[in-house]
Amino acid sequence: MRLRTRIQLSTTVVLIVLLIVANTSIYFIFKNSAITSEINRLTNTSNNTVIELNKKSNLSMEQVLQAYLISNGMIRIVDQNNNPTIQVTTNKDKDYRNIPSKYDDDQFEEVIQYKDSMFVVVSIPTFNENGAIVNLQVVENVDILFGNINDLKWVFVYATVIVIIILFLTSRLLGRVITSPIQRLTQTMDLIEKDGSFEKILIMHEAKDELTEMAMTFNRMIKRLEKSYTKQEQFVSDASHELKTPLTVIDSYVKLLKRWGKDRPDILEEAIDSIASESSRMKYLTEQFLQLAKSEECIENEKNTVNIVPIVEETIHRLQQAYKHEIHLKNEQREIHMNIHEQSFVQLLIILLDNAKKYSDNQIKVELKEWKKGVSISVTDKGIGIPFEAQAHVFDRLYRVDKTRNRKTGGSGLGLSIAKRIVEHHDGDITLESVEGNGSTFTFTLPKLEV
Repeated sequence: MRLRTRIQLSTTVVLIVLLIVANTSIYFIFKNSAITSEINRLTNTSNNTVIELNKKSNLSMEQVLQAYLISNGMIRIVDQNNNPTIQVTTNKDKDYRNIPSKYDDDQFEEVIQYKDSMFVVVSIPTFNENGAIVNLQVVENVDILFGNINDLKWVFVYATVIVIIILFLTSRLLGRVITSPIQRLTQTMDLIEKDGSFEKILIMHEAKDELTEMAMTFNRMIKRLEKSYTKQEQFVSDASHELKTPLTVIDSYVKLLKRWGKDRPDILEEAIDSIASESSRMKYLTEQFLQLAKSEECIENEKNTVNIVPIVEETIHRLQQAYKHEIHLKNEQREIHMNIHEQSFVQLLIILLDNAKKYSDNQIKVELKEWKKGVSISVTDKGIGIPFEAQAHVFDRLYRVDKTRNRKTGGSGLGLSIAKRIVEHHDGDITLESVEGNGSTFTFTLPKLEV
């Protein structure tokens, strides 16, 4: 069953049930109230009649009953044998005198049906002229009252039917309105599946409802997928290009060796050196690709709570020996506990320090700062700097500011991309400040673990 049909049926059924319950309740409340009001009126008439009978006046019992006779009914005296001894009626044309009678020691009220007519009977015990206990009964025809009640019933029936039809039509329209964004979502997904495109749902209005939020979420997801797909295509294209160059060089030297290598030692030595160099470059590129893929799979449960201060100090000391650069650490804290993936954190430091070493022969400055809710580490060099127009792309995969210069220094354009991914896996942020000719400062900030 389609969602629109389910919405239509469910809303219609629920509203029909509520409508029937409400109308039925109103009908019975009105009916009981009307009958109770009529009984109370006859009870007052009966009580007044009994009071008049007990006054010991010169009037006979039948005369008293005649005085209190109601407009469309009968007053009678019923003895203990259930026989009416006195009956006074206003309408002699109707056979009211044959309405069944019964005696009761207590007062009672009832609604009876006699020959397709409805009557309300109120009976009160009293004494007759001889002192015997009898029942004074007031009987009134209430066909008009029950006719009005019956008319009300049919009004409710017709109104219920009309309202049900209206509810059915409006619920159908409501279902169509509610499912319209879902249909657009389905159509868009079908189009994406058939064409392989990244279509977005057209949002007609900025309503703050769940369906609009769903459409907006879908559009954001498609935008991210499109961006990811574009980056993947670019990554594959760049990686293929980067690997194609050393493979072409190796292939060329292999052909040269086959042709001249046996007869010319100088060509043999040159070819071996070039093949070795390009092989090392391919190995380096492959390792960078693997590191980038591994950074994408940084597993949350591999993180541990550690003091990062000795890790930073040890990493700087180790690289300072290898780089033969002076690396100055500025830090006022001895303990800063953070929840990190230690190997990735060390790799992040190495990438930034290695990047600073490649483009600067001066001192490298590392500054560790602790904030209220985070920790920032900045790496500053006094090197050649990065042009302003290139700063927005330095974290893109395989992007190099100067490809010729980076090829000479061994850069692949993957290091800063890996650094950014590591920072993002730790819910942090990395920024760059640089002036061409005056060096660069890379700063990453990670959330601090409260101890």
